[in-house]
Amino acid sequence: MAEKTKEIIKELNSQLLKKDFKKIYLFYGQEIFLIDEYTKRFSHAIVGGNLNNIVRFDGETANYNDIINEMFSISFDLEPRVLIFKNFFKYASTNSSLNLSSIIDNLKNFKSDSTYIIFKEYETKENKLFSGLKQIAFSAEFVQPSMPDLVKWVQNVMSKEGKTISDNMAQEIILHYNKDMMLIYNYLQVLISYLGKRSKVTHDDILKTLTDNPQDHIFQMLDAFATKDLESGYKYLRELYQLRTSVSKILALILRHFKILGMLKEMQETNKKQIAKQLGILEFFVDKYKKQAETFTLDKIKTIIQKTIECEYMIKRGQIDDETALEMLLYQIVK
Repeated sequence: MAEKTKEIIKELNSQLLKKDFKKIYLFYGQEIFLIDEYTKRFSHAIVGGNLNNIVRFDGETANYNDIINEMFSISFDLEPRVLIFKNFFKYASTNSSLNLSSIIDNLKNFKSDSTYIIFKEYETKENKLFSGLKQIAFSAEFVQPSMPDLVKWVQNVMSKEGKTISDNMAQEIILHYNKDMMLIYNYLQVLISYLGKRSKVTHDDILKTLTDNPQDHIFQMLDAFATKDLESGYKYLRELYQLRTSVSKILALILRHFKILGMLKEMQETNKKQIAKQLGILEFFVDKYKKQAETFTLDKIKTIIQKTIECEYMIKRGQIDDETALEMLLYQIVK
C-alpha cells in the first residue's frame, strides 16, 4: 500500500475515533473494498446507528432537483444525516438529469449543521470538475495494497475474532482471490465460522474451505437483501456473475436456500449435528442459517419458494428472460 494511502487511513481512523467528521468526503481509487468499508464506517458513525438518516444516490439515475432538495432540506430534529453520492463522475456525461457541475458549485458554500456528504467513486478521471471537488472535500484515494500489507490485513481480520494464521497461508488465500479484498474478506468470514472455537488456522482448514462456491455468495447476497442492504446485495450478485454462475444456477441455489430456511423454521430438533445432517449442510453453517431464518416469516419463505419455481417455469417456457426473472424474484425477497 502506498505510504500516502497509509497516512490517509491513519487519519480516517483518527477521525472515527474522535468523532471529528468533515462535512464533505471524497473516497476514490482502485480498491473498491476500502471505498465501501470507509463509506460504511463513516456514514454509520455520523448517524449514530439511525440508518434511516442515510440517503443514497446513484449517479446513473440521480436527479439534480432531488439531490438539492435533500442537501438543503431542514431537519427539525437536528439529527445528523448522510447523503452518499455513488459514481457521480462516472455518469456525469451520460445522465443529463445529474448536472454535476451545479451540485459542486452548491457545495462550495455548503454550511448545513446536520448534513454530511460522501462521494464514492469507483472509476475516476482527473479533470477540472474532479479537482474542484478535491479542493472542498476531505479526499482519500485508496490504491491496491501490497502483498505484505494484505497479509497484515488478513491477520488483523482473523485476530479480531481470536484466530491466528501464518504469512504463507494468508498469501495462499490472497493469491487465490487475485488480491480482491472483498472476495478475501467474504472467504475469511466462512473460514472463521468453520474454525468454531479453534484459534489456529491449519493448511487442512484452507484446503477444505478455499473454494469459489457460489452457495457462499448466495448466502451473503440473501443476507444483505434480507436486511434491505441493496448495495451489498447487488455487489454479491455481481460476484456470482464474475464466477460465471448462470441465472438458472442462481435460481436453483436460491430455491435450495429457502427450502433449508423453511425446514429450519419447522424443525424441532436442537442438536446442531442432527440439524446439519437433516438439512444437508455443514455443521458450522447451522447458526448462520438460524440467524438468517429469523429475518423471514414462514409465510414469506413459502412465498419466495413458490415465486422461484414460477420464475424457473416461465424461463423454460420462454415467457420471460432469465435476468428479468431474477430481478423480479429479488424484489420479492426485499419487499
